[in-house]
Amino acid sequence: MKVDPTAGWATSWLQQCLLRRAPQDDPYSPVVLAAALLAYALVDVMQARTASAWPVALGMSITDTLIVIVFTWLVLLVAGQPARLVQTLTALAGTGTLLGLLGMPLMLQASRVQHSGEPGAALVMGWLVLLIWNITVQAHIFRHALSSRYGIGLLVAGLHTVVAIVALNYFFPPAVG
Repeated sequence: MKVDPTAGWATSWLQQCLLRRAPQDDPYSPVVLAAALLAYALVDVMQARTASAWPVALGMSITDTLIVIVFTWLVLLVAGQPARLVQTLTALAGTGTLLGLLGMPLMLQASRVQHSGEPGAALVMGWLVLLIWNITVQAHIFRHALSSRYGIGLLVAGLHTVVAIVALNYFFPPAVG
């Protein structure tokens, strides 16, 4: 009986989301990296599409995906670990895809709340939990990629989050009114 390799990668990314597996535990695969980045971008588009028109959602997704790639490449280059780029990016894109899918119900609810004007305290709490989980997973991945302490990984993950939020708000400012 053959095992679907996609299921193996998805299981690995789930284990990484639970901080039970490291990116270096997976084989080096540029093909899987490309698939993971494509999945990441598609989930990004689906999320952005809940609140934006197609061209804006596509632009936001491309920008976010490029930020992940360039930021990770620069961090690994500065740290003297550029050979770890494929496995690190694969882990970030794969776990980001899973967490993005997990966040889809929150995006859909946010869209409903925005149109109805109902209070969204539970929604904000859900976003906060998901954001903290996402940063925690990224910190875990960066820690392993940099062979450093968790605190360094946390600083890098926090910096990535700030860079992404600032860049996306700069290039795609929220509509006022």
